Order: sequence, then C-alpha cells, then structure tokens
Amino acid sequence: MFKKVLFTTAAVLGLSFGASAPVSAHNALNLKEGYAGYSTPMVLSVNHGCHGSPVVGLRIKVPDGVTDAKAAFDPAWDIEYKMRKLETPVMAHGRAINEVVGEIIWKNPVKVVPANGWYPFNFRMTLPDEPGKVFHVQNITVCEEGTDPYVDLPEMVLDINDPEFAKKTWAFMTATATPAPFLVIRAPEKKQYPWEWTTEQASGTAVQQEAMAK
Repeated sequence: MFKKVLFTTAAVLGLSFGASAPVSAHNALNLKEGYAGYSTPMVLSVNHGCHGSPVVGLRIKVPDGVTDAKAAFDPAWDIEYKMRKLETPVMAHGRAINEVVGEIIWKNPVKVVPANGWYPFNFRMTLPDEPGKVFHVQNITVCEEGTDPYVDLPEMVLDINDPEFAKKTWAFMTATATPAPFLVIRAPEKKQYPWEWTTEQASGTAVQQEAMAK
C-alpha cells in the first residue's frame, strides 16, 4: 500500500522511522487543494515531538517538478537551503536556471518546541502545472533525541479521477504511521496574476459569456 522513501540527506544522516501514531497526530499541510502553476503559500504543522523529545528542527524535501520554493522569514529559526542540480535548465523569472532548492531546513531554534506542543512552519512553492496530480510533501521532524519522518508515498500513483480515490487514499494514510502529507492540484479558471490573464478574463467578458451560456 505504501513505500518508504527517505530523501538523500536524511538517509546519509541515518534518520529512522518512528512508531505508529494516529492519523490526527501526523505532520499536516494546511491546504488540501491548490491551483496548478500558482505560487502557493503553505503551512506545515509539526504536531508533536519525537517520543517525548522536544523539536529542534524540520526538513522539507521540495518535490521534483518544483523550481520555486522558499521559506518565510522566521526569527525563531535559522533557515538553510540544500540546492539540487537540474539535468536540463529551465526558465524562471526571465532567466535560465540550472539548480533549484531541493530541501528547506529549519534549525537552531531560539527556543525548542515542547514535545507536547506544535509549531507552524511557513513556506511557499509554485505548484506544478499538472491539474489532477496528488502533490506529496515529504518532511522530517528533528528532535533533541531522534527524528519523526513523514516520508512514505503510495506504491501506486493516486488518481483523483478514480472512483475509489477516497477509499485508496484513506487506506494509504492509515497503512503507515509516517505518510507524507499531500494536496490535490486543481485546474485554475485563470492565471494567478493579472498580466497573465486573457483580455476577456481581465475585462470580465469571459465570465459574462460563461454565465450567458448557462
């Protein structure tokens, strides 16, 4: 039902999987859906420590296909980026780039997060232009003693058009104690920014035409 996949830096450090936990205790994204191609602010909540040990950091793997990712400024943490080389350069912000952020790391907190507390980590990613895709965000909570990784992925790609999507998703989420949280990418009605809209969308003509067609 699922496969365990640790991101490379975590594997090198020997990070291990924790014991079973209820679904409600998993690290969780604040969003369940997002728009394809949109630069999307997100919050990943770390809901507890590691078997009674306080939280001292978080590592988020930036999924393949994301070329724009950045943490929000947070004076309580040092923020580090691990870069990833691209096999083929892509255009971003009007220029060609050959490396992107592969991992976001929060570390060296001003004050540790109690084991029974929770903390919201804010960041943004530009979602892939792939409506219907289930977008997983693998992450690892780092504690004073041990780690709590949420990195498991389904063995088979989840298809939101599958009539049994909800059933299969729930089966995945409950089959492992460490599932990677996810959101579903939806098709937007228009581009994110006004200068990307068509003339009809910007003037409202497209909306009027759709209304009349109904």
